[in-house]
Amino acid sequence: MSLPLEGKIILDLTRMLPGPYCSMILSDLGAEVIKVEDPYYPYGHPPPFYQIGKYRESAFNSILNRNKKAITLNLKKEKAREIFYELVKKADVVLESFRPRITKKLKIDYDTLSLINPSIIYCSLTGYGQYGPYEQIAGHDLNYIGICGILDLNKERVVYGDTSKDKAPIPPGVQAADIGGGLVSVIGILGALLERESNSEKVGQYIDISMTDCVFSFMPYLASFHFSKALNDNLEISNPLQGDFPFYNVYKTKDNKFLSIGVVEAKFWRELCKGIDREDLSLKQFAKGEEREEVFKILQEEFLKKTQKEWFAIFKDLDACVMPIKNFAEACEDPQIKARKMIVEMNHPKFGKIQNIASPIKYSRTPLEIKNLAPKLGQHTIEILKNLRYSEEDIRIFRKRGII
Repeated sequence: MSLPLEGKIILDLTRMLPGPYCSMILSDLGAEVIKVEDPYYPYGHPPPFYQIGKYRESAFNSILNRNKKAITLNLKKEKAREIFYELVKKADVVLESFRPRITKKLKIDYDTLSLINPSIIYCSLTGYGQYGPYEQIAGHDLNYIGICGILDLNKERVVYGDTSKDKAPIPPGVQAADIGGGLVSVIGILGALLERESNSEKVGQYIDISMTDCVFSFMPYLASFHFSKALNDNLEISNPLQGDFPFYNVYKTKDNKFLSIGVVEAKFWRELCKGIDREDLSLKQFAKGEEREEVFKILQEEFLKKTQKEWFAIFKDLDACVMPIKNFAEACEDPQIKARKMIVEMNHPKFGKIQNIASPIKYSRTPLEIKNLAPKLGQHTIEILKNLRYSEEDIRIFRKRGII
């Protein structure tokens, strides 16, 4: 069986979560991903760790870097760049996440590499993109979702009649900009690969991905409210998926656990009312003001009468969009996650059985697999250099000079 990206070579210069998540997907799809790592970068192996005695490996990296190879190159040195250029000659894609203009200083920017290999596809994944007033500002996920409007949505609702100030945003537990930037980068790279095949000269191109752009684009529903209101200031509209309505919210159960209620359509609302034996609420889905607060109160009182498990037993047979809220450990044991085989076990030579997250892409004919464990720092350096026809003596000198 051949995989979609079999035969494609990706040079991955990225760090942390966004870029490695992108290249993880590409490697799962069959590409040969070569991680080009700085041997002196201090944050390359973040906690938590698998550990036996003094030996340890990053559990985070074990997930993100499966199916990849790794070479160490100190790209501040000219000889290391020469080795990198040799890799570029055979590569299809370069993926990097340096702050804008750094690659130009290192002489590994798109203009430089496209002269070496005109077919190269070069993807830059950064916080704010390659231009704009924030281009050189440092940032992490919370900053990107903060300026684009997402973080402002993530807070407790304001109760009707409450005259206190607006609630403070709550940092979410999942890095939407990091993961979203990685996913959009995959889409951009796949599109560029398809386009390259269709142009007669097989010329590659440059891809500029901003994580802020990505998460800003994740809000078409919210944007529709904002844009439509801009045309009519007197129009009273509110986003029903923001937690301001009782039919799309979270409720505590008798055992101090929670249920997610995602009852948008009227038919689901009627089933919800039926499930809690409060069909008198069936016409109050979009109640306003004090009446809406009363519906919130009634729903919470009803859900406190049974445990999460008891409610799920009722609602799994009703068409009502009600599900238990679980932590990650509970999610790992959920029958749906298990049925979809979203957790796989692998044999590690030092730690025995370790777990990984499976690809969510389910092909019928060419299923994706985790074939190889994440590489240790520079694990394939010698193998890759020998494939580039460097001798044992060359490699010894490279190591002595701090090139690898």
